[in-house]
Amino acid sequence: MVAATDDTFTDADPALQSIAGNIHRVGAEFGDGQTVKACLQSLIGSIFTGAFEATALAAKAGVPGQVLYDVFSTSAAGCGITKAAIGTVIDRTFDGTGSHINTMHKDLTIALDLAMELGVPLFTAGTAMQLFQAGRTKHPDGDNQSVARITEDIIGTGLHR
Repeated sequence: MVAATDDTFTDADPALQSIAGNIHRVGAEFGDGQTVKACLQSLIGSIFTGAFEATALAAKAGVPGQVLYDVFSTSAAGCGITKAAIGTVIDRTFDGTGSHINTMHKDLTIALDLAMELGVPLFTAGTAMQLFQAGRTKHPDGDNQSVARITEDIIGTGLHR
């Protein structure tokens, strides 16, 4: 995501092409990129927590993790975030995935601060933030998948292959 004037964007385009597969010009004003990133992260955090809740429901109902993964992966919900979230939960990989819980918490904080400033309610992202806060409190060195463990602790089971 790049925010730049026409001239600056044109000048920077060769360098950007050399380091990125997708380049999105999101505006010309300072902060436009941060705003779009905040919108993106509010959605990503919400997708993560929705996927984690689905894994808990499946686990409690006795659905094998691989079944859930296969169905979700080939459905409209099968985006990369959903696949990674469910895959790491069924593999019981809560650390070392490259997506530390503090980063998502920070990003959700930025999104919710912007929403507050603009007077926009973010119900789902607000709930996601609370789940990430709980995950961060209980598993401060964990990755995003640690949030799944919060509900697993409450219901007494987790999803496995």
